[in-house]
Amino acid sequence: MRARVSKQRINIMLDRPIVEHFKALAGERGYQTLINDTLRRMIESEHLEADLRRIIREEIRATERPNN
Repeated sequence: MRARVSKQRINIMLDRPIVEHFKALAGERGYQTLINDTLRRMIESEHLEADLRRIIREEIRATERPNN
């Protein structure tokens, strides 16, 4: 379970098709919550991608070292 994070109210201008898309997906849940969750997942996936790239580079370097 994720810890509760405080929220900050902002004003943002989004393209009408984007808002309509999220409203259609959200149903009863609330489209702003869905936008927030989508942005959070994007940030988390970027961290995951960076971590995976770092680990892969480390593993490649380790296999390229000459054996002692």
